[in-house]
Amino acid sequence: MASNPFIINASPLIFLYKINGLEWVCRLADSRIVVPQAVIQEIAAGDGGDEMMARIKNDPGFSVVANVPIPPVVAAWDLGAGETQVLSQALQMPKTTTILDDKAARECAKSLGFNVLGTLGILLIAKRRGWIPAARPVVEHLLTQGMFLSPGLMSMALAEVGE
Repeated sequence: MASNPFIINASPLIFLYKINGLEWVCRLADSRIVVPQAVIQEIAAGDGGDEMMARIKNDPGFSVVANVPIPPVVAAWDLGAGETQVLSQALQMPKTTTILDDKAARECAKSLGFNVLGTLGILLIAKRRGWIPAARPVVEHLLTQGMFLSPGLMSMALAEVGE
């Protein structure tokens, strides 16, 4: 694996899939994006999960990996299965970027010294790099798809990209 692996959780995968943004995260990664088996199980349980799983498993940009033992430092946060596996995997890989949307999981990742990105961050990078013409319509679409963003965070994020 390259020096800066990405490990992604279910909600960013789901939201990026819904906006045809999986290629953005693949373009950002130095190597394949690690997807723990627990994340695949969460995706499979959701609406349209089979199609999304097939897309991820057949995309050379992603690598589905077996679950690993959960270290006490991660277990203490009492996160969901996917977040827990993302963080447990990250502890085994130096210079990891974790891709998480859950606030508590993001706080845990930061406390463990990991770089953290989320769906919104990837979307803003896509806008800055010219991969999409505008971020606002995509953010608004994600909100209709169940993504939670406070109005303040949404305004601040869109202002960062001039919208």
